[in-house]
Amino acid sequence: MKIKRKLITFVLAFAMVLSFIPTLSVKAATTDFKIISDTKVTAKEAEEWAESKGATETFVGLADLYFKYAPDHGDVNPAIAYVQAAKETGFGKFGGVIDESYHNPCGLKKPEGGGDTDPNAHQKFASWDEGVQAHLDHLALYAGADGYPRSDTPDPRHFATVKGRATTVNSLGTKWAPSATYGEEVNKLYKDLMDFAGVDYPKDTIDDSTNTDNSKDNNQSSNGTPNPGKPESKPNVQNVSSVIPENQIKNDTTIIDDKTNITSTVGWKNEDGNWYYYKSDNTKAIGWIKPDSNWYYLNDEGKLQTGWFKYNSKWYYSDSSGAMVKGWKQIGDEWYFLSDSGTMATGILFDGSNSYYLQDSGAMAEYKGWKKIGDKWYFFEAGSKIKTGWLKDNNNWYYLQGDGSMVTGIKKIDNKNYMLNQDGSMATGWIQQSNIWYYFNQDGSMATGWILDNGTYYYLYDNGAMAKGWINLGDAWYHLENGGAMSTGWVTSNGDTYYLNPSTGRLVTNTTQDGYKIGSDGKRQNASTVKNDDSTSSGSNSSQNDKGNSGSNSSQGDVDNSGTNSPINNNTSNGKKTIVIDAGHDYGKDYGAESTIDGVTYSETELNIQVADKLKKELKAKGYNVLMTRDLGSKPSYGSLTASLTHKVTTANNVNADFFISIHHNSAGATAQGVMTLYSNEPQDTSFGGKLNSARIDKSRKIATLINNNIASKLNLNNRGGQEQNLFVCRNANMPAVLVEVGFITNKEEAIRCADPSSQQKVAEAIAEVIANNV
Repeated sequence: MKIKRKLITFVLAFAMVLSFIPTLSVKAATTDFKIISDTKVTAKEAEEWAESKGATETFVGLADLYFKYAPDHGDVNPAIAYVQAAKETGFGKFGGVIDESYHNPCGLKKPEGGGDTDPNAHQKFASWDEGVQAHLDHLALYAGADGYPRSDTPDPRHFATVKGRATTVNSLGTKWAPSATYGEEVNKLYKDLMDFAGVDYPKDTIDDSTNTDNSKDNNQSSNGTPNPGKPESKPNVQNVSSVIPENQIKNDTTIIDDKTNITSTVGWKNEDGNWYYYKSDNTKAIGWIKPDSNWYYLNDEGKLQTGWFKYNSKWYYSDSSGAMVKGWKQIGDEWYFLSDSGTMATGILFDGSNSYYLQDSGAMAEYKGWKKIGDKWYFFEAGSKIKTGWLKDNNNWYYLQGDGSMVTGIKKIDNKNYMLNQDGSMATGWIQQSNIWYYFNQDGSMATGWILDNGTYYYLYDNGAMAKGWINLGDAWYHLENGGAMSTGWVTSNGDTYYLNPSTGRLVTNTTQDGYKIGSDGKRQNASTVKNDDSTSSGSNSSQNDKGNSGSNSSQGDVDNSGTNSPINNNTSNGKKTIVIDAGHDYGKDYGAESTIDGVTYSETELNIQVADKLKKELKAKGYNVLMTRDLGSKPSYGSLTASLTHKVTTANNVNADFFISIHHNSAGATAQGVMTLYSNEPQDTSFGGKLNSARIDKSRKIATLINNNIASKLNLNNRGGQEQNLFVCRNANMPAVLVEVGFITNKEEAIRCADPSSQQKVAEAIAEVIANNV
């Protein structure tokens, strides 16, 4: 928390007084606001605030709608919703993948979802009235409003599974949006609005309530502003070159003067079957003449040339009348192009509409598909046209610049940076260039700022380079590990120990954590009493994430996973047994089942992660080292079903886990019910070694049966038993592996149970109990 300089002296003095009082300590608390709450801000004040920020006229007018509809839509604080819309739309200027025509003030997607950069994935509302009400309903559902979810809502993603997940503004971070600081940014805008309106509200406070140390300690004061380490210098990256704009090929544009350049009282004469042009003085003309609307060429003897002829080392073609030809001309079975000056074209040609390749003979090449010409690759479409722009071929994207040639390396295209591999295919995910790591989004564009990958946050500078070490952003300090992962929890740096907020990663000040006082400079006090088990641990989950399978194209082959500075981190057990929990499916080609019952949509992909996250907490509490294949709040997409399943298995195999468990929800008919747990007794695929380990299969079978029995017993469910099924993840894991189908989301009663957090918790406890007794 940043404290205004003029208050520092008072706060420190007050803290010293408190150090003499028993049972007190200093604990900072950032002011947060409930989403369902009243506000003293008026619609008029909200409009004036938006105007002061340069908002569009349309956005200013939305304030009235938020204040009008909020009371009937969960009593959401309309001012909070309005400032969130300001953040999402850039005060109505948009600038992202959607525009004002969508009437979508908060970026809501269609029920089936889709990529953030896909405009077709976002909902279009009929009016701003509808869009604002959808926004309010979505916030009300997140905040857990009474009567929600509701059936009569325009909210396209009114899923029961999100109810109550974010009751305050700060908690919107990693819930509404993947950014850890999203909620704080909305919070800051709301405070700014209240400051503008002159509304009083609780400022960031100091809560004195937790210390039980009755002794006076003269070393408890910690003055100054945080300076935990020298911020990393932003890496210098290679210059990114722009591609040749589309269809900008240099052609022969020389134009011969179109005016008549010769007149004669004699003119054309045919002598012995040849044509000549006689001037008025009865002498023969030679060279180029234009006595009418056409050009003609007369050789040194004055004879009119027809067909192909060479002049000044260039080829021309005149038709049977002797008139010089321009443009496309079919001669025999071949096509040729004659420029405006009449010269025969060769090489890459843009005719004003499309590009073609003309061989040295001038004849148009009739190619199809990929063709290497010289040292460059081109792609030929139907009609022998050369493709320019983006091309999708065999599920890979390529870019062919304005001259048709395929590009490689980091290139600027449409004001965005992209990485094209040596084979031209567009890269996604983590890429290392000149010892610098970059991240490319699923649409191929280079990421900047904070990103969430496999449940771990990373920071990328504005030039795309991945940050490491200490960085200072605005008024906050963050620490990035050598692999780039954002640190959380305790971090030791230059002999001092600091604490980084587990949710946001921000360095905290003026607080008490785990019984230790933290001063205004962020340093932990009482260093001599620091516990051994947390003096060097960062508390970060970075070691539990593997960027190698974050949706990048597996054919790229240019991510080096061997170095210690690689963002790829293998899990280390620190002597503990390691359990890998897989929340089944992803948000791409491996999206799970969905079922809509009474207007409520139950998403298997969402329900899987909710149960998996609860299981993670249970197992960690029992002393296990836990690794997730995806984390709560992350929305990975691996491009294909095979890539998704492979990521899950390799995550477990790469860390030599002791047990693998995948969480799923079933779908069938409306009456199907019960829980079942699956295992495989088949050998691994050849690509995974082809092994058949009977001991591993026996243990999988045993644990599958025990888990299913325990869940069925504790929740009084139909027990469908432990069953053998030839599943990819169970078959190819090196360790005992099971897949739990928690219930049928196509059955109304079971769907409601599966979405109930208390029921999910019981499932997690039942599974953890069996694992604790058998792994």
